[in-house]
Amino acid sequence: MSEEKSITSPALVKMVKDLQEFLPEITERLTKTSGIRPSVEKQLLSLLSALEETIFLAENTTLDQVLTNWVTQYTEAELPQVILDLSDFLHSIQTACQQVIQNHPETFNSANQKFSLEISDLFFHAQKRLMRIGFEKYVERQSKTAAEIQAMLEKLDQSKSRFISIAAHELKTPLTIIEGYSMMLEELLIGNEVFKTYSPYLEGIKKGSERLKQIIQDMIDVSLIDSRMLLLTFQPCLINRLIETVVEDMKKRAMDRDLLIQFRPIKGMNELIYLDEIRLSQALRNIIENAIKFTPDGGKIEVYGRKLSGFIEIMVQDTGIGVDPEDQSLIFEKFSQLGQVSLHSSGKSKFKGGGAGLGLPIAKGILEAHGGTIWMESEGYDEIRCPGSIFHLMVPIYTQPPQPSAQIFSELRNQNRNRAKNG
Repeated sequence: MSEEKSITSPALVKMVKDLQEFLPEITERLTKTSGIRPSVEKQLLSLLSALEETIFLAENTTLDQVLTNWVTQYTEAELPQVILDLSDFLHSIQTACQQVIQNHPETFNSANQKFSLEISDLFFHAQKRLMRIGFEKYVERQSKTAAEIQAMLEKLDQSKSRFISIAAHELKTPLTIIEGYSMMLEELLIGNEVFKTYSPYLEGIKKGSERLKQIIQDMIDVSLIDSRMLLLTFQPCLINRLIETVVEDMKKRAMDRDLLIQFRPIKGMNELIYLDEIRLSQALRNIIENAIKFTPDGGKIEVYGRKLSGFIEIMVQDTGIGVDPEDQSLIFEKFSQLGQVSLHSSGKSKFKGGGAGLGLPIAKGILEAHGGTIWMESEGYDEIRCPGSIFHLMVPIYTQPPQPSAQIFSELRNQNRNRAKNG
């Protein structure tokens, strides 16, 4: 038997066995409702037999099984209260048994103080076992529920990723048609006296199409990142030149906002390193675009960095409205939007401008595909004080092209096999 129980008295074995002959009297003391008496007597008999075997064989298996059967017949929601109720039930059985022992001295001639204490120890042991079994069952059911919920969420996320991918590709066809017909219409109207009248409408169609095209491309990128199929093309690159090119482009977008965007070259980074220049530029552009959106007119955005051991840390610091600490992890989630979306302006470069909420998740996916990471820090959200934010982009320093991930190609191969099986 375990360390929890070491009662081996032969007299106590006989006492528990004799108690089985007084089941009706014990039951009578437990309940006055005759309708449930047969079931109570059955439970009592199983318990006393298990206790007898526990003492005689110094082994808990039968007692554990009886207590487990008591616990497992209840639902997860009932379990915490049921454990307390069953513990009270055990205590009631103990009290009833001790009263029977006291009332029948001719049978329980050894029922002195010593054996009363041993009876108490025996039922206390049963209560501890009951509590432990109940707790283990509760944890087991909670873990199973958590695993089921996690599997369901993963399946839901996969469905969302598939929907995003399908929707993006389906939208490309009508967008191509819109772009094609608008170009044809522009060619027909050029040189015509009505061209000036309709030119603003054509320009509006063109801008709307470009905006929609960018959203569709972002959706495709997100689906590639989610499915771990974002493959990078590593080429030699001067990191300072890459950052400067992106910053100069973003300056043009923020020109009407009176925003100062500055870049301080990273010291000690004049050598070529290998990275995907197009993708990293996209990630950096998304970060600066986010800073533009949430920095009031007349604010400042600085891009700078430093060389670390094996990494380049690029920092984008703004004087914007900031982000509350509890929201700082959410901004890297797909389609995340802070604040009331209905109050956001429609322009991407305007203050609190609109967007699909994909820029930062894409930047995160690109950095992680490089083997780096990204995070941000901010004192909090305040549109009056404007505490600002700092985004940290960690880019690995590769002096030669890294080997393609075997895992990525394995996943691609498995996906192609699955597609072939599914026709």
